[in-house]
Amino acid sequence: MQPEAIKSLARETARGIKTEEDLYTFRQALTRVSIEAARTG
Repeated sequence: MQPEAIKSLARETARGIKTEEDLYTFRQALTRVSIEAARTG
């Protein structure tokens, strides 16, 4: 993934993260997606 694409994704995602719980939930989802992508990739 290109650095600019990562920055854009981070900016967009940050808009929806308001609490530590939101961040925790997002981190769990991102980890799940990353692991699944690595397994099937």
